[in-house]
Amino acid sequence: MRKIIYWFFLFILMGCWSQENNSCSNSALYGYVNICLPKIKGMTECRSHPKVQQVIRNYLVSGPVLGYYLNNATYKQIDKFGEIANDNYFMIYGDYQRENYHASETDLDIAQRNLEQTLFEDESFKQISSRVEDVYGTITAGKPVLLEKYSPRPNVKTMIMLMKYQTESDETSIVSAVDLILVKNRIINLAYYCTYNGGKSIDILKQMNNEALEKLLNIN
Repeated sequence: MRKIIYWFFLFILMGCWSQENNSCSNSALYGYVNICLPKIKGMTECRSHPKVQQVIRNYLVSGPVLGYYLNNATYKQIDKFGEIANDNYFMIYGDYQRENYHASETDLDIAQRNLEQTLFEDESFKQISSRVEDVYGTITAGKPVLLEKYSPRPNVKTMIMLMKYQTESDETSIVSAVDLILVKNRIINLAYYCTYNGGKSIDILKQMNNEALEKLLNIN
């Protein structure tokens, strides 16, 4: 009888594992918590690729990159990644100081205020701009402009921003959506970046971001 009970529960557990495995085929540890990474239409998750690792190594100073998505057209040229323009990508990332912190909605509000201070206060942004120049040499980051701030659903804070990057020969405007998300009692970030080409690009960015956000929350 005990053997029958044992195999019955083993069968149930295997069924649960199989179901979870099918819905969470790609994941990353954030501290002690497993974050399932969503499938994003038209994008390929490739954070573990050596070329991507080279590009994101500077992010890893402050926190883990849990997911990095390139659009499929760029991914086909991934062997040249770092040499070609990359103007359409997602990142899911965290902060080493918060990776094992049991967060609440209050912490989410605080995290958003801290991010706003970092990005939009003059002295704080000067430090960021200086670090960008130290790392990337000829690239100068302009101070971002906050276009919109909203909460698309509970436990999510979203900011839409516009920023200019200037090199010796060129200037590029980037629009980004940055989400602070409370999931599994952890605060993580989802960010989407693309080239700014007028108001329509903002609409596309928001749609893409909202779809990715829904998938991330549904799978976790």
